[in-house]
Formats: sequence, C-alpha cells, structure tokens
Amino acid sequence: MNEQIIAVDFDGTLCENKWPEIGEPNTNLIGYLIEMRKSFGAKIILWTCRVGEMLDKAVNWCSEHRLEFDAVNENLPHIIERFGGNTRKIFANMYIDDRNFRYDNKSPDKVLYLCDGGQCETCSNECNHTTDIDHAKNFNKEFGVYVEKENDYAENQ
Repeated sequence: MNEQIIAVDFDGTLCENKWPEIGEPNTNLIGYLIEMRKSFGAKIILWTCRVGEMLDKAVNWCSEHRLEFDAVNENLPHIIERFGGNTRKIFANMYIDDRNFRYDNKSPDKVLYLCDGGQCETCSNECNHTTDIDHAKNFNKEFGVYVEKENDYAENQ
C-alpha cells in the first residue's frame, strides 16, 4: 500500500473547538487536506467523537468548505478487507488531531506532525523524517499544522 491515508479530527483541528457548536475553520489545514487529496490522491478519513446529528453537521460543514472524505469514523473498504473487519482503530499513515502527541524523551512537551517523505517535495534521501526536528518544523510550518508547546527542543538536549 503506497497510498497516503490521513485521519483527521474535527473539533480543535479542522475547526476551533467550540463543542457542541462548530468553531472557526482552520483554513490552512483544510487547504492542505484538499491539496493532498487533489494532487497526491491521498485518502482522507474524518476521525471524530461526534455521532448522529452532530456528526452530520460536521460532515456538512466540511463539505461547505470543499473538504470531502473517503470515509467517516471507519476504515477504507480495502483496509476492512485486509484486516478481515472494520477494526476499532482507524488505519492511517498520518493522524492529525489537536490531542496528538509525539513523545520524544528530549522534548516531551512538543506536538509535531512529522513528514513521512511521501508528501514533501523538499525531502532528500538523507532526511531522517522521524528525528530531523528542523526539517519537521519547516514542513509543519509550511502547511500551518505545527504547534510547539512550552519547552524548546534545544533546551532539552
């Protein structure tokens, strides 16, 4: 499987967290996901705790912002087939969530969505996508999804 599958949360991620209402759109992230789907054929899964009418409102809101999904709170059909059922865990190559946390013992207060090389045109073969912090910062800032909390990486080395 070489396709890029991105699971993205709704409240606090695609929009400002105003639960149970819907907050202001995160236009940078929405634009990034639309571009990933259009230009790279990425599959996008809405991965949210919303259900029922609240979920319908979220999906409709996303559609109004031109963001469409390949699945909502479930795995893609070929993933279901591969695993022999629709597992509770959504399978993806990238998870984008306001509660996402990449643990790094040198920087335990950092939230970082890392480039995996498949979506970054500036990557070279020498780039270690899981440990090159400067590259990850630049990649994430480019797409507006980088959040850095209190401690700076350099202070923890």
